[in-house]
Amino acid sequence: MDAVDRFAAEAALFQEWALRGTDRGHAAAREALIRTTRLYVAALTLPPPWSEALEDQPDAVSVGNEEWRAVFDACARLPMDMYGAVFDPLTVPPEDPVIGSLSDDMADIYRDVVTGLQEYRAGRREQAVWEWSWGFQHHWGGDATNAIRALHCWLETHGFDAEN
Repeated sequence: MDAVDRFAAEAALFQEWALRGTDRGHAAAREALIRTTRLYVAALTLPPPWSEALEDQPDAVSVGNEEWRAVFDACARLPMDMYGAVFDPLTVPPEDPVIGSLSDDMADIYRDVVTGLQEYRAGRREQAVWEWSWGFQHHWGGDATNAIRALHCWLETHGFDAEN
């Protein structure tokens, strides 16, 4: 299995968890951290986004607002939503912190990743790589790192191995 197929497999697992997961509370936080981290790691090995095969291809059809909202609403099963973050950690001294939303992060990751997954499933591999790689570098990768940090901090406080 190559890097694109591995990413597609992780994207499918993330999609399933985000839309149909039944975990709640602590278990949901752990699974969100696992799903998001595995997706992030798989993205690190994707090929570069641009391919000559994309030159005359139509843009992908993005996941719609209703599906985005369904994922956002499903994130109510997570034990927390709002968190503090520094928008640009490379700015020294740091800027004022901002408020992030785990539900918004997960829904945005979902939209970007599943849009590419739809292209992959339709046999448009180059378009899928474009959606995944470009989005990783310019949008959903940042959402993922914010979500990973917030989930890690919550689990650090509440116990990584707790049952509830």
